[in-house]
Amino acid sequence: KIMPLTIIQARGRLIFVPAEMRDDEQWIVLLREESDVAQIEALMTIFKLTMRESEVLYWVTKGKTSRDIGDILGTSPRTVNKHLEHIFVKLGVETRTAAASLAATKIRNIK
Repeated sequence: KIMPLTIIQARGRLIFVPAEMRDDEQWIVLLREESDVAQIEALMTIFKLTMRESEVLYWVTKGKTSRDIGDILGTSPRTVNKHLEHIFVKLGVETRTAAASLAATKIRNIK
């Protein structure tokens, strides 16, 4: 099986996925564009979060720690944890794993 080719850009990713091989000379390739900004805005809309809460939740879905997220967003891990507290209340969950799972499911359903 051939793996997808991902090209990282400043505002997102282009993902090329071979869909089907008719023969050795012809290929059908699916191109999907993923945008970090679009996903953050979707989280904002779906869960009625602030922009910063959406950014924090987005990076949680990517498996980042509070320290990593703080570095990415230019804030302290303590501030990230405070945002997470608000996110948990708004999503009706108690853990970052539950928040990430719920967010990932919703984002997957709108792609």
